[in-house]
Amino acid sequence: SCMFVGAPVACPLLWEAMAKKNSQQGSETLNEVRIFFAVKCKATGCRFCHFQVKFMDYRNLFADEAFRKARRIVFFGNQCSFDFGDGLYLFERLKREQRLLRILQPEHGLFSEQQDQVGKADELYEGIEARSLYDVHKTGVVPDASCFDGADALLVDIPDVGARYYTYTTHLYWMLPLVADLPVFIIDRPNLSGQQVEGTPLDARYASFVGVPGLLHRHGLSTGQLAKWLQPKRSMHIIPVREKGLPINLSPNIPTLDTVRVFAGQCFWEATSFSEGRGTTRPFEWFGHPDLSWNACMYVSELFNRRFAAQAMLRPMRFMPFFHKHANVLCHGFQLHILNARDYPVVFGSLFMMRLLRPLFDSDGFWRPGPYEFDSPCTAAQVLLGDDHLMDYVEGELAEGDLLGLFRASASAWLSQTAEL
Repeated sequence: SCMFVGAPVACPLLWEAMAKKNSQQGSETLNEVRIFFAVKCKATGCRFCHFQVKFMDYRNLFADEAFRKARRIVFFGNQCSFDFGDGLYLFERLKREQRLLRILQPEHGLFSEQQDQVGKADELYEGIEARSLYDVHKTGVVPDASCFDGADALLVDIPDVGARYYTYTTHLYWMLPLVADLPVFIIDRPNLSGQQVEGTPLDARYASFVGVPGLLHRHGLSTGQLAKWLQPKRSMHIIPVREKGLPINLSPNIPTLDTVRVFAGQCFWEATSFSEGRGTTRPFEWFGHPDLSWNACMYVSELFNRRFAAQAMLRPMRFMPFFHKHANVLCHGFQLHILNARDYPVVFGSLFMMRLLRPLFDSDGFWRPGPYEFDSPCTAAQVLLGDDHLMDYVEGELAEGDLLGLFRASASAWLSQTAEL
């Protein structure tokens, strides 16, 4: 019986452990067998009991001949660059090898310690310069050539959640044109939200720190593919890695793989007066508003669950954020449960919910007013939804069929554009 699932399984690791026990004379107890099995299973992964190992494998990087020659490396990444095999951060390993020149920290910081839109000062990491790309005064967010002074290589190991408003993508978009003369090594992390494509390309009028123009809401690209899309004419070393699970928080409000699966659509609630669940233990899965009635929650849930049966489910609930919007105020709302991540259209699903809830508030009470990001005069709806058609749909001014037709055309064009990546 597998110790992880408590049921009989045809697991070769368990059989190996039992064979080891039977071949020995005397002392090995069943508990020791279980310990052996647990260590073995954690080291290799088990497709039989679905125990998902959390690790990154950087062997391909350190085997790369060009990378071995680099001696003054600028590293762009965060705490996700942790190798569970040797128990070290990638940047720590480079520091010990005396090859780490500088760290470039994305928004939220090296250890994802800062909340959204909170600036962070430059600092030292064990004597190594760790420059913030989201500084306190928002004057150094766009990197400059000084970030790469003295460098002979740029190493990028940054996670992505497959949504264009994940700001690590914008950091990379601004960074790559500055290193035309440096070798660039990209750790090709898989897209944790899958290869599904959905939404429309960002209108250039609404481009900002939370959106690269032309990128779809849900792009379906790996980190390496995304880098090649951002800089199609430049040569880069795309390093394949093996990654399973969600090893470490990608950012403060992406704690689990469930969050990743909903983020591309649920991020839209940031454009409204609704709490998107920041300040709770389930950001983006939970969302709601103090002025929403329980009857409205029940009604919207029934309509949503009928429309997306077997794909996703809304569960009416109450919650209280402890910071951010509506801090310490009881909200009526929902938890979004994904039943079939492959088939559920997360972008359209969230727009569908917004269209149902929009008539319950006046325009000023629903949409978040004023500029949203430091580098754009646009509202949160403009930079996040990024397309007037989507806002028209939420307002009830565009039919569902027209919106889905636009999504299909955009997806087809995007797949053609990115086919060679």
